[in-house]
Amino acid sequence: MSIYETVKEQLDLRTVAEHYCIDSRNGMTACIFHDDRSPSMKLYADHYYCFGCSACGDVTAFTAGLFGISQAEAAQKLAADFGIAEVHCKEKPSIKTKLTVIGERQREQEAFRILCDYCHLLRSARTELAPKSPNEPFHPLFAESLQHLTEYEFYCDIFISGSKEERTEFMNERRNLLNELKRKLTQPLERAETIA
Repeated sequence: MSIYETVKEQLDLRTVAEHYCIDSRNGMTACIFHDDRSPSMKLYADHYYCFGCSACGDVTAFTAGLFGISQAEAAQKLAADFGIAEVHCKEKPSIKTKLTVIGERQREQEAFRILCDYCHLLRSARTELAPKSPNEPFHPLFAESLQHLTEYEFYCDIFISGSKEERTEFMNERRNLLNELKRKLTQPLERAETIA
């Protein structure tokens, strides 16, 4: 079985589109192949069709068009991004390898969830914990939202559109930050804690 067949067999096009941040409501989205002002591309599980420009194809053609790469490169990208083992290997990947890939994906999903939850907390702090008067001291979360929200939103973007290398680098270098944010998320908010 070729890598094209493996990718097509294992991946749902709508799932792939969502993974690459393509917004689709009821399977409809703006066409990626022409200047589409209203959703005219229908995403099915195994193919797409644009009612505006008649573009159609499978998951590899969609990914190739989305990233401006060849279909061969798109198949390789899909295999890498979704943890599909190389099909050209004569030996099947070991269960240990599969579990490692699954474990990495779960750790990345957990990191992304922590970052998203913390960004949501800081966005809320901007309004709910903002000083009510010029003399009122800053709540620590309000101050942190001013200082770090943009940085944490950038980290979220790494998990949305970054490469595997960027995600791995983040996971290796920012483990302490993730643990600290996770700890902070478990603490109750208290308005009394303020910074003078």
